[in-house]
Amino acid sequence: MALLKKLLFPILSFIFIITLNYSCKNKYKVETDMIDSLISKNKLAENYINIDLITINQRRIEMKAQIAVLSNFKYDTSVLEFESNFIKYNAIHKSYKKFLENYDLIRAKIKLNEKQLSDLKNSLIDEKIKGYEFKIAIDKETYNVNDNLMNAEVLGNNIFKFEPDYQRLSKYFDPLVAKLIKESEEFKKIYNENFEK
Repeated sequence: MALLKKLLFPILSFIFIITLNYSCKNKYKVETDMIDSLISKNKLAENYINIDLITINQRRIEMKAQIAVLSNFKYDTSVLEFESNFIKYNAIHKSYKKFLENYDLIRAKIKLNEKQLSDLKNSLIDEKIKGYEFKIAIDKETYNVNDNLMNAEVLGNNIFKFEPDYQRLSKYFDPLVAKLIKESEEFKKIYNENFEK
């Protein structure tokens, strides 16, 4: 009987410790699941802006110079195709410019959100944050992640949405601009003044 008590006490103690440890880990399961969901959304924002910046910037530079030339070109107003294509080309240029202007900000917010969420999760698990503090923090982080995700999605999707139009319109305007700057010193000067080095 004494042997049984000696063996039974450590076994029961072990089971108690494991059960206690498991229940502590699951104590904040709902809250950690909320944080993990935001971490996934934050990574999704990064996927939306995972675009070749060099290519987009080269296109933006070229388009800026071409648009400057085309803005000074007196085209046949009876040809609606030119005007329609020019408006669309301008919209693509603006989309590229906006993407490049906002890329660093969105990227920085992704990194900041990542850190904030990690810190929040650690504070929760270490029981350094109270229920009402967690509610305030999770609401703030939810807003930050969703806002940045929306911006990343809009900017990134515009780049992909305009790709077929860019391919078509660059084939339409490249030869025309090349011909104009070859035949006119004025157009050549406009092109060079607007082409960023």
